[in-house]
Amino acid sequence: MSTGFFQRSTDGALEGVVHDVRKLYHWVDNSTDVDANMTLLPIFYAHLDPAVIPDQPLPTDDVRKVVILAKLSLMSIVQTCASVRGVLSESLADKMITDALVRRWDTLFPWLQFMYRHFLPFPPRRVPEGFDICDVEVVSITTRALSQMAISVAGQHLIQSNMSIQQFIAKLWLYIGKLKDEDLLRHDASFRHDGREGVNDEMTGHVRRIMVGIITACMPVALPAPFAVPTLHNLLDAMGGYEPFVASALRYIRWFGRKIGDMNNRTTPNYGFVTAMLGFVDALSILIRFLSLVSIMDATCQEELILHRAPSDVVTALLQTWPVLTGVRVNSSTETSTEKRCTMILEDTFDYIDVILRQSEACISALCQVLDAGFIQLVLQAGFRCPQMASGVLKLIPRFLMYHKVLHHFQKVMDQTANNMARFGPQAKKDDEVQQTWILVQQAARQILNVCRKTSPLPFYEEKCANLQDHRTIGAVGVSSRDIVPGVARERIGKVDIVLHALSSIRLVLIRGSLPLIMLVETFNYSLYADRIQEAMERARKDYPEDIERLVLETDLSAYPVTFSARPVEQYADIFDPRFDPDMLKELRGLPGKHLLMALKLRAGREECIVLSPRVGLTLAFQWPAAREEEAVLSAVQEALVSRLAVGPGNVIKRGDGFKVVEYRQPPLTQPI
Repeated sequence: MSTGFFQRSTDGALEGVVHDVRKLYHWVDNSTDVDANMTLLPIFYAHLDPAVIPDQPLPTDDVRKVVILAKLSLMSIVQTCASVRGVLSESLADKMITDALVRRWDTLFPWLQFMYRHFLPFPPRRVPEGFDICDVEVVSITTRALSQMAISVAGQHLIQSNMSIQQFIAKLWLYIGKLKDEDLLRHDASFRHDGREGVNDEMTGHVRRIMVGIITACMPVALPAPFAVPTLHNLLDAMGGYEPFVASALRYIRWFGRKIGDMNNRTTPNYGFVTAMLGFVDALSILIRFLSLVSIMDATCQEELILHRAPSDVVTALLQTWPVLTGVRVNSSTETSTEKRCTMILEDTFDYIDVILRQSEACISALCQVLDAGFIQLVLQAGFRCPQMASGVLKLIPRFLMYHKVLHHFQKVMDQTANNMARFGPQAKKDDEVQQTWILVQQAARQILNVCRKTSPLPFYEEKCANLQDHRTIGAVGVSSRDIVPGVARERIGKVDIVLHALSSIRLVLIRGSLPLIMLVETFNYSLYADRIQEAMERARKDYPEDIERLVLETDLSAYPVTFSARPVEQYADIFDPRFDPDMLKELRGLPGKHLLMALKLRAGREECIVLSPRVGLTLAFQWPAAREEEAVLSAVQEALVSRLAVGPGNVIKRGDGFKVVEYRQPPLTQPI
């Protein structure tokens, strides 16, 4: 553009000539002269006076002119800001964006809101007649403006401190998340960020990737999570509550996982393909990290995510991504970058699963979801990238194996693992730490499964009540309320609450539903670890010499491996049901060892919970009359259990102080599966 022609266009643009403003926009769009672009900004600001924003996009000449001038000016300003990245130093580019965009936000933002209100209908349809503007152009303007804000220091501060901007971002996040690919392909030139071949094929993902960066910029990650809670709640309110937010976040995750997985079908990846793929991986990783953050900040949001199957979606997306990320051929310049992204996305995934298994009330449901989705296969296939984190999550599994639901899902996983590993082929690299942890977790599960095969939990549970006249009362302590048959005394049912006192409804259902299996696992551990129990009791006698006859043996099933401890019953006053009176049990003796009661520490929710041993709970619920009768029943049941477990090479029956146990020897697993 000649100097004279440029000057005439500048003069015309200042006077509001649409044709001249459009010329300047095209010049800025193709210019690499940052200084010249910056000198044109006052012209564009002149057409963005908030005072002239129309109430409605009426099809009059004056309104159409004002709107088109605002559109061209916004596009020019956004493009000018985008052009400084990669040309100037980071600090200088940040300063120029701050001057051009952040400090002018009071001028620009009202126009962005106007564009959103009137030109982004959902579902997408024709914009008001007579306006030279389309919905995809508005998406481009708003997302690019916000993304430039989000990568500048001053812009981040403004986003994180301004509730109106956060609410605007939340609505835009929902809108873009609902769009179909064809909605963005009708006019994808405005999303172009690289002229190389292959990049423009992924424009539908480019705008989503930008939106992920914008929504996460709202959260002040440099501050402790509690300080970001008001921001999260502001976003949730703008989106209409937890459910729309959760549904939208998972829609993004599924889209990225599916899109990256589809890239595996391309036979000739080029620079544009690799660039787009790595951008999608970055967005997916940031999204998973975002889920971890909001799960830590808000318990309700965490539970809603699990309810909508976020754990399953995250693992599925990773399994779709991994073959593409590790299988694409890249040159040496991008190989390091690809390896870093492999590690980063795995760490973010394992961190999210760790958070929900440790902190969620719905941790058992979450664990079943990730097991069904292929989490074990992912760990064995890719865990070598971050072995400590992979092993750490694996070690959380045994604490949940005494629940029927988890044991059932885990058994299916073990049956499927060999075939899946064969399918992974050369991609399945092994790490000694991950493999050894997997072997230990399998051993823990197989111990319980073997005991279940030799001694079925429910018949064993019924045998505990063999001296009761009405066998139907098993339902009172059994699987669920539907098993309580008519005719059972309500006072007996109520006494079961002593076993399950102060538990949330979720944990109550889970523990109640697995009481037969829990009691079998409990008895098995008494048999397997008699020496550890004796050591725990000896330590307690030394620590509490005046309470030797009032000790409670506590079995910690909330962690792996199982541990034992003992302390006086008075220390459980705030844990057991207020109706519990230790004096009524002075003559009661449990097995093994000399102790008054037995308790279990379980993990079935966000926090550990301590309950009375199911065998003691049955005693209280059904009022077995005397310690001798109780001991006789327990001895008979344990005798039967020992006899059944003693079948097999290497097992040895031990006798101790008032108890008989089997030293159970699990055949070693020397080869990883």
